[in-house]
Amino acid sequence: MSFKVAVISPRGLYFEKEVESLSVKLTSGYRTFLSHHAPLIGALAYAPMHIVENGKTKFYAIHGGAISVKDNKATLIVNAVEAKEEIDVDRAKKARDRAKERLAKKDDINLDVKRAELALARAIARIKTYEEN
Repeated sequence: MSFKVAVISPRGLYFEKEVESLSVKLTSGYRTFLSHHAPLIGALAYAPMHIVENGKTKFYAIHGGAISVKDNKATLIVNAVEAKEEIDVDRAKKARDRAKERLAKKDDINLDVKRAELALARAIARIKTYEEN
């Protein structure tokens, strides 16, 4: 049995397709959704997302947002989304290292801590997604 998943980013509809399962990380922990799941609204974490479509698992990096599950459809409104194939892992590792370096220098009055933390979260989500099987 399948259900519909729609992923929407600030750039518009990223995809809408029928899938067998959807696994995402909510701010409260990982969750897997199957067809006819009970209604749910949740906040998405910066983390990998897995979908199973036609028996094949596909991986995406999700950069925060919200999910609504209702009437056999999951709608994800995300800050950004990238398929595993779109990720430049070397660039993500450099971004991770830069963000860690910035956060280590907490005495810098010009440091925007929240911005550095979000950059670190995005980089880690990309790296984890890229390294998924």
